[in-house]
Formats: sequence, structure tokens, C-alpha cells
Amino acid sequence: MTHLEKASLCELLASLFSPPDREMEKLVQEGSLYFFLKKFTDEWGEGGQLLKGFLVENNSENLGEELKTAYEHLFSDLQEDRIGLIESFYKPWTQDPHCSLLFASSKGLLLGDSALHLLAIYERCGLVIPEEFKWKPDHLVLELEFLSQLYRFKTDQEIKLFIEHHLDWIPSLKKEFEHFHAHPFYVSTIEILDLFLKRERERLEVVEHGSKKND
Repeated sequence: MTHLEKASLCELLASLFSPPDREMEKLVQEGSLYFFLKKFTDEWGEGGQLLKGFLVENNSENLGEELKTAYEHLFSDLQEDRIGLIESFYKPWTQDPHCSLLFASSKGLLLGDSALHLLAIYERCGLVIPEEFKWKPDHLVLELEFLSQLYRFKTDQEIKLFIEHHLDWIPSLKKEFEHFHAHPFYVSTIEILDLFLKRERERLEVVEHGSKKND
């Protein structure tokens, strides 16, 4: 995969983790989403089994409502028991050993260290956070959109650091999908993301070791 292809994949994944809309429904209905991703899974040696959640039987006319219901069930803030798509939820609120707050080491809270770090990065890059993400700058959708920009404009070293520091919680998120028995569409989405990041970590390790040998 080229860096531009990886940038496009990250943008697509960000949209898949966003509330489903008519455009996304159309991509699934037409099979465009499946075939776009299949060229990558084939390249990864995974075939199409990973993508079965993107296949629609009998051209279901209720797909849009089905996806919206599944999304709200899994991720809606109105649901008491739901999956969080926010990095801070999966890590201690702060790693600061001098923080005396009782909840300092607690998980499941907003605006933890990861969020504050990303706020600083976004500000340095001149990025404006959409209003809906003001209290969750470490939301997966924003992180994937930012990773897309890194693939377009930054180095492998910067990409590696971002994946290591801000996308290391995806295996924990994947376990949540299993726990909630997520809709096949979202199972395929998290599987693709997890596999892509695993392969990128492996690639970037090789690149880094190669650079060190050449120094």
C-alpha cells in the first residue's frame, strides 16, 4: 500500500466509526465498500472473510435503519451500557505520579492525558476541533482523520510515534466489540482497523531498524 492509499483507508475507517448516513448505506448496498477494502485484505493475505460484515443479502431495503440502530446500540451517549470510542476511557486518567486526585488512576473518564496531549498537537498543527468533539479530542474518528493527514504529509517516524502513543488501545476496543456481540458490519470495521495497525507496526519496526543500521 502506498501512503496515499493508507491515508484514504484511514479516512474511510473514520467514516465507518461515524454515525451511518445515506452515502455509507449506498456504498454498502452497491458493494463498493466491500470491493474497495478487498484489494487491501488480498494484499495482506486475508482474502474476503474479514469483510463479510460489509456484504448485504438480497439488497436489504432496511439497511440504513439497521446500521443506525446498531450504531446507537453500541456507541450512543444515551446508552448506559455502551462502547466508548474515546482513548481516555481505556487508560488511567493520568500517568502523573504526583497527582493526588482520588480518580487519577481510574479509567472510563474524559479528558485524560491522551486527550490533553492531542489538544496540544492539534493546536500546534493549527487544527480546529469540531464542536461535537470539544470534550473528546481523543475520539477514534479524530485520531483516524489525523493519522490520515500524517500519511499524506509527515514521515514514517512521526506516524510510528502516533500509532504507538495514541492507537495502542485498539485491542482493548476490539474486546469490547466482542463483549457486546456487535453487528457484523462493525465487527468487520474493527477487524480491518486492528489488522491494518498490526501490519503498520510491523512495517514501521522494520523501517526503524533499517534506519538505525544505516546510521
